[in-house]
Amino acid sequence: MSNCNMLPLTKLGIGEEAKLVDIQDGHGIRQRLSVLGLNPGVRITMIQNGSWGPVILGVMDSRIAIGRGMANRIFVTKD
Repeated sequence: MSNCNMLPLTKLGIGEEAKLVDIQDGHGIRQRLSVLGLNPGVRITMIQNGSWGPVILGVMDSRIAIGRGMANRIFVTKD
């Protein structure tokens, strides 16, 4: 897969779906996100993505809120 297909999670619009492909940060962040179900390969639906405040995602049967800074380090593909 080409890196040019990846985009930061924060670039998804409301209702868009994507596949998580990479988390660009240290092991601690990856571990925290893994506990929330955010692992490479998982399908994500953007529920809320405003200019400020948290990003809210649909992951499996759950909704997850994460900070915008963390969301900018999560990369997805819309395939």
